[in-house]
This record gives sequence, C-alpha cells and structure tokens, in this order.
Amino acid sequence: MTHEWERLIDEGWQQEETTQHSSLELEFEFYNQVQQGDLTAVMENLQSRQYRKIALEVMLSNDLVQNFRYHCIILLAMITRFCIEGGMPGEEAYRRSDFYILKIDAATTIDQIEILHDEACIDFTKHMQNRRRHTICSKPIALVLNYIYTHMHENVTVKELAKAVGLNPSYLSRLFHTQMGCTVHQYILDQKITTAKQWLQFSDKSFVEISNLLGFSSQSHFIQVFSKCTGMTPKRYRDEKFRTDLMSKDRVRTGLK
Repeated sequence: MTHEWERLIDEGWQQEETTQHSSLELEFEFYNQVQQGDLTAVMENLQSRQYRKIALEVMLSNDLVQNFRYHCIILLAMITRFCIEGGMPGEEAYRRSDFYILKIDAATTIDQIEILHDEACIDFTKHMQNRRRHTICSKPIALVLNYIYTHMHENVTVKELAKAVGLNPSYLSRLFHTQMGCTVHQYILDQKITTAKQWLQFSDKSFVEISNLLGFSSQSHFIQVFSKCTGMTPKRYRDEKFRTDLMSKDRVRTGLK
C-alpha cells in the first residue's frame, strides 16, 4: 500500500511538473510575441484564452478576482522587462506598466481586469511593432527617448537634448528624424497627447492639472494643441471616452468564466 501511494505521488508530481513546464513555455512564447510586435500572434493568443488556464493552475489567492489581478500584474512586469530588452526605453515601459497596474488595482470585477489585461498586452505589442518599423535606434537616440520620458512635465528643447547626449543640435535633429521618422518636436508632442488621452479617459485630473503635468504653458495652450492634434477638445474627448473602453463588450477578452 505504501509503495502504491508513493507511486501515485510520483506520478502526480511528474504530471504537475509537465504542466508547469508547458505553461512556462506558453508564457515565454507570449512574452516574445509581444516583444517582437507580433500583433496577429498576440491577438490569437488572447482569443485562445490560454492565460485563463495559466491563472487557474497557480492560485495566488482564494479570491478569484484577486488571484487574477495578481497574475495580470506579474504578466505586466514580465512584459515590461521583455519590451525593455527589445529596445523600448525603460522610462516609457515603466510609465505604461504603472498606468495599467493602477487601473487593474482599481478594477473590481474579473471582466474589468480581463479587458485591461488585453488592452495592456495589445498596447505594448503595438508600440513594439511601431518601433520595429523604424530603423533600430542608435545609442544616442535611445538616450534621447529615455530623457524625453523622464522630463515629460517639462518643455524639452532640441538644444537641451543635444547637451544631454553630447551632440550638436543640428546633427541630433537630423539623426532623430532619420531613425524615428519625425522631428523631435513632433515626437514629444505625440507622446504628450497620448498621455493626455489616457488621463482624460481613465482619471479625474482636471485640464489644468494635465496641462501642468505635461509642461504646457497654460490650460488654453493645452486645449488648443490637443484640439489640433485630435480633432476634438479635451472636454469632448473625456465626455465620449471616459471609462467607455473599460466596459465595452466588443473588446477582445480572456479570463475566468
């Protein structure tokens, strides 16, 4: 009887180890898909709901909502690391990760967490895809990108960036345009508007707060620039978008059922 019990235990461990090994392979395959910007593969992975199976295999909490929240935060941490290794500036990756983690932490249902989980994965993948469409960044441009993200609240100039990386301003401007496909000014503006959109959609920050946090000279300047870039005022954008994507039934979803 003792030998039979030991045999069953051994078989159980072997099966569990095989399952865990398989899960790890699936996880790292997914991280690589995000890192490579393979949007088609990532979408297929999300639609297959493989992550639901992985979350069920290891229970980090007896509360199903909290368990899924923990797994999503761990996944975001891994994706962030993979994307940084894939060339995404560290500050950009951490800002993006922090943004979604705060939303996941505030979500109260599995459905909400699932939607945010998928949005985060798709968002990271799209940004890695866009990066790969451009010429691989040289070290000076990588440093410039990181500087821009760490000084998003300031009015950063080409002269300031050039000084930070030890290059001539004119040369830096040409190098940046060659490798990034746009001017330094346009890139900074795009990043600020993208961040403004996120705050308008998911936070209660006032227009004045957003304007100050993003280094615009005034609230009216922020409204003017935002309207020109998006075709709508910040107020209209918030009225139409505020938390709507969080509850949309048409979003790709994975998760516990």
